[in-house]
Amino acid sequence: MPLPYAVELGIRGARRHPRTMLLTMLTLALGLAAVMTMLTLLKVLSADPLPGLSQQLYLGWVDSREAATDNTLDEPHPLPPSQWKIADVQRFMASHPDIPQTALASSQFTITNEDQRQSASVGGVAALGPMPRIFGVPLREGRYWTEQEERDRVPVAIIGHRQSLRLFGTEHGLGHQLRLGKHLFRVIGISDNWGPRPAFYFLQSLDQAWSDLPIEFFVPAQAALDADAPPSVGMQCDDNSSGGMRFNEINLHACRWLMLWAQLQTEAQVDNYRAALLTFAQAQHTAGVFPRAPKAMLYNVFAWLAANRIVPDTVHLNAWLALALLGLCILNVAGLLAARFLRRANEIGIHRVLGAPRHAVFVRCLTESGLIGLLGGILALPATLFGLWVVRIQNTTYSDLAQFRADLFGLLLLLAIGTGLLVGLIPAWRASRLSPAMQVKSL
Repeated sequence: MPLPYAVELGIRGARRHPRTMLLTMLTLALGLAAVMTMLTLLKVLSADPLPGLSQQLYLGWVDSREAATDNTLDEPHPLPPSQWKIADVQRFMASHPDIPQTALASSQFTITNEDQRQSASVGGVAALGPMPRIFGVPLREGRYWTEQEERDRVPVAIIGHRQSLRLFGTEHGLGHQLRLGKHLFRVIGISDNWGPRPAFYFLQSLDQAWSDLPIEFFVPAQAALDADAPPSVGMQCDDNSSGGMRFNEINLHACRWLMLWAQLQTEAQVDNYRAALLTFAQAQHTAGVFPRAPKAMLYNVFAWLAANRIVPDTVHLNAWLALALLGLCILNVAGLLAARFLRRANEIGIHRVLGAPRHAVFVRCLTESGLIGLLGGILALPATLFGLWVVRIQNTTYSDLAQFRADLFGLLLLLAIGTGLLVGLIPAWRASRLSPAMQVKSL
């Protein structure tokens, strides 16, 4: 029996016993849809938050915390320590002026136009160093602040085009003035949409990390402090208090509230910067500034996300449950395929007597199972779309990211065909091993 003819017989065989065929396809589609739903969500949540730039960004940290005592033991925290005191980070950044660095804090800021008739509460970043340039904040018009402006504490700011329209009545608010705290700030740049998800640049909680709140305000940190408008962020303070969200009693010198990022382009720069962090920690410990033993950490973006377990545990758990469901569906499909093939044992026996080799029978049955897999994959597509819709209506900060992408449809079909072929291997092998004499004798 030629192989093309065996394939043709497999296609014909798939049309037989339609109820069993439909049950087999639906069973396989259920397992595939569950897996594809969770794989899509995992792929989205594990994606590069800042494509093209994240490979060069590194978060640095040194341990400047107070020494733990019997009365003040370290409290467990879901996120690894990462914050700096402003004096410490300024000292370290000044000692390495050749490296692009920024220390930042992300918060909500209340800004108004010059006559205070229009106000807005916006997500923003207060930063030391050229944060917008390092993180690739896109500008529609204008420029970033300069090193000299930051050094002179000039009140300048960059705002998003939507906030420009809200405050000034135009998206081209370059040169206008807005009020932040006690001072007027001149708008030197109008930014386009920017807001990586997850917000890896300033992680303080997993809910905040997946927030869809855009960042529409960028300001030099020293100018914001001069205007008595510090960011309202969770702080780690030396007075044995929890820090938390402080508004009217911020001790900027006793609290850690900034995260340090550096732009490093080569492995040598990474190694040198890591060594510089440890050297700084050792020097500060020797000087009595850092009470704990010298400790320094340097994370790239993906290592930082992994350290914070940015993909929720429930997503990983659901992915494993989906795989378990697919495994259960595969076992059921294997049984259904075996029943389909053995039901045609007499027919297979006749073909064998007429000269069909075992491998032709094997190919015929495997073709049928592969076709069932393909059709099951097509049925799994609407089920996957339904599963993603169910995820989107959940009350989570990342649920809106559960969107099906066209490139995943090809993956779904490949997975479906591969699963169909895999699950049909044993039933097809058993069918090809049937004794033709016994089958013909039973006729």
